[in-house]
Amino acid sequence: MFSRSGSTHAASATYLVTKTRKYVLLRLDEMLAGKPGVSYDHTLITVEHVLPQNPKQGSQWLRHFTDEQRREWTHRLGNLVLLNRTKNAYAQNYDFTEKKAKYFTGRHGVSTFALTSQVLQHQEWAPELLHKRQRRLVGLLADEWDL
Repeated sequence: MFSRSGSTHAASATYLVTKTRKYVLLRLDEMLAGKPGVSYDHTLITVEHVLPQNPKQGSQWLRHFTDEQRREWTHRLGNLVLLNRTKNAYAQNYDFTEKKAKYFTGRHGVSTFALTSQVLQHQEWAPELLHKRQRRLVGLLADEWDL
């Protein structure tokens, strides 16, 4: 399913594999949080694209990513984070800075998801960053699952 290079179909289009996408992201979150056996309320958790599926005309997403790069990165593991259902229901296709402020922080600060809070460390979301993040996350899963 995954390879260190992140080049397999599942690793490159994690979002499109609906039966396993949330499980994979929750497992990654648990690993990143360093808390084995963390309990999640699966019915309240959704998957969010940092680079939106349908960016607004004139947005930074259209300036920072070519059409080809958006096709390549939108549904990949490196572009996906976890949100609670309430926040995701109101999620918009905001530019990165506004999206970070509105959706990746909680009432009491940073998002409770380790996978999501990592996004806050970055000033911009660009193809080079996604490539590095993809390799790191796929590498974590490959090590964890002995792939």
